[in-house]
Amino acid sequence: MTSKKDRQVIRTRNTILAFVVMVAILVIGYGTIYTTGVAEGEAIPGDDYRVIDNAPKRRPGEAIEVSEFFSYGCVHCRNFDPLLEEWLEDAPDTVRFTRTPVVFSPVWILLAQTYYTLEKLDALEQNHTRIFRAIHDNGRQFLSPDMIADYVDGEGVTREEFLRVFNSPAIRRKVTESETAQRTLQIVSVPTLVVADKYVVNMDVGRKRSLEIVDLLIAKELAGDEEEPAG
Repeated sequence: MTSKKDRQVIRTRNTILAFVVMVAILVIGYGTIYTTGVAEGEAIPGDDYRVIDNAPKRRPGEAIEVSEFFSYGCVHCRNFDPLLEEWLEDAPDTVRFTRTPVVFSPVWILLAQTYYTLEKLDALEQNHTRIFRAIHDNGRQFLSPDMIADYVDGEGVTREEFLRVFNSPAIRRKVTESETAQRTLQIVSVPTLVVADKYVVNMDVGRKRSLEIVDLLIAKELAGDEEEPAG
């Protein structure tokens, strides 16, 4: 027969267990919200994004530009890339997507020139993911144009073509423009998404949530078109 004291111990133990279970559920629920990006259907200025001062005004009906500032040298960019590619498959026709490689270091300048060279030669499709994987999955280092030229040779481009375009004034100009853009928009980390040259998304909200914010900002721009007809 259970004594009064034993029953009290059992009740106390059950109360503690119930409390622990409740806390665990709350923690798991919060973690799920954070990692999956579940949130209210609105983007909050200051929390989800910041507005760029003196941003150029987009004319109603023009494509809405979504830009990713990134680097092949950034592991977070490599991990974000598949999710971004998946988002692009269903991106609305009103969106024009661009990538802007940042130049935070001499090696990243080399990788930025690589991106623009492959873009110029229409060889990004064959090499974009390959370069991410080479650096972050296989530990490969690219420390010179020749090393990269050897790697991309035969993948939609020849070694000679790559080096010729890599060292051209047009590519160097693109890199300079990239540096100007990252300074103007105060891009200090990557990946970073920018919408309509006006909104810089807070990437700390999580990868999936950041793309939800992009969708909300695109909708915001389209709503502005309806409120302010051309003419």
